[in-house]
Amino acid sequence: MYIPINCGDEFHWVLIVIVLKERCIWVYNSMLRKRRFGPSSEIQKLAKILPTYLEMSGFLDQKVRIDWSTIEEYQDKMGNPFDVQYVKGIGQQTIGSLDCSLFVVAYAEYLSDGLQVQNDGLDAGLLRKRYASLLWKYGEAKDQKPYASNNKDPRRPKTNSVAPDEEQLVHIE
Repeated sequence: MYIPINCGDEFHWVLIVIVLKERCIWVYNSMLRKRRFGPSSEIQKLAKILPTYLEMSGFLDQKVRIDWSTIEEYQDKMGNPFDVQYVKGIGQQTIGSLDCSLFVVAYAEYLSDGLQVQNDGLDAGLLRKRYASLLWKYGEAKDQKPYASNNKDPRRPKTNSVAPDEEQLVHIE
């Protein structure tokens, strides 16, 4: 499960990957060099509350795919927080840049494609162009073929821009 997390007081985004079978939260942080000691308070809270949530929701009682009671990581550890591990050797952003969200998206894209995250070659400028291009193509495809949506909001009419009459313009010198 991939979750972007904002480390509140730092206004910095990281990607966490929860691996239930390992009882582990893997943190993909594009600024490992500036990491404080230990996980952020948001990640610590998640690691602590996740076992309680899984137990109270009945998730661990479901044995459809996995019998959780037979997995070593869960035996006699129900009250323990999940382990938190920082992934090392991944692409890092330039210190002082505000590119963490681009790196979070790139990490998620690599992982969802079953690939290892690169330790170099993640260029923020190229990532920006790539995602802008993907969004543009998506918008064009959506214009060509209306997509069904679960959104119950009424469709907004397209705005038609009309060039204003030259006499109505105010020129400031």
